[in-house]
Amino acid sequence: MQRKIIIALLLSGYILTASPQTSPNTQSPAATTPSRGPAATTPGPTQGYQQVITVIVFAVMAGIIGIILLSYYLLVNIKRRASVKPSQPSRI
Repeated sequence: MQRKIIIALLLSGYILTASPQTSPNTQSPAATTPSRGPAATTPGPTQGYQQVITVIVFAVMAGIIGIILLSYYLLVNIKRRASVKPSQPSRI
């Protein structure tokens, strides 16, 4: 059950963060504007920084979610072990 929940959360995160694809019938604004040389075709230096920041944000989110899930798992196991009391033989 937990695996299904985790997979659903991961897939929903992928779907929400995926960028929408343009259809072949529509033209992007970059295609309609005239090219100004190599600067118009190469990405700027800020795009690389944005990708690095995005990766860092996702890594931090994954770490926090992992810590929460690990804490939950450990608490469930501790409660399970505490509820099972060893039976002691009665002394007569």
